[in-house]
Amino acid sequence: MALASLGQDTISSSEEETAPARTASLFYDVVRRNLLRAHDWSFALRWKKLAKSTEISPFVELPHVFARPADCLFLKKIVYDEIPQKNNLPYRLFVSEKNENLVACPYEEASACYIKDEANESVFDPAFVACFALLLAAELAIPITGDSNMATLMYQKYQAKLEEARLSNKVEQFEKPEQTSVFVEVR
Repeated sequence: MALASLGQDTISSSEEETAPARTASLFYDVVRRNLLRAHDWSFALRWKKLAKSTEISPFVELPHVFARPADCLFLKKIVYDEIPQKNNLPYRLFVSEKNENLVACPYEEASACYIKDEANESVFDPAFVACFALLLAAELAIPITGDSNMATLMYQKYQAKLEEARLSNKVEQFEKPEQTSVFVEVR
């Protein structure tokens, strides 16, 4: 779709030995990951109880250490057992000397809400596919066509599609409004 948006012949496989296929293959994963991080795509949103780590926390105020899920691309929030989710409690991401992706937390039990590094195209939302094709086209425009105006046009189309996806996602996702007391509202 990205190549077609640029007026190029389409490819049937990223394994093709053509310049457009090799270039698209080079950009594909980076663009996919960036787009997953750009929005809370429901198909990539996951909840998982965090596994404890034996590492020592480098943060005194956050003594409990957990392994980040291996498929975690972007950590949205951490929640703790028996602590209301509306309380935004601190946590810190860090990498151990053994190159393990870890998170330090104030409590012994924690769960993460995160964006999965989803690569299974069969679960991609149609809005994600449309945005992905346009963002990939924007990235491929200069290397394939040499046309910076085409890159700008594709990026503008991508931004408009991403905004549409964000608006439709707000309609599709129901979040219970936070309860406040009358006293707080009057203040």
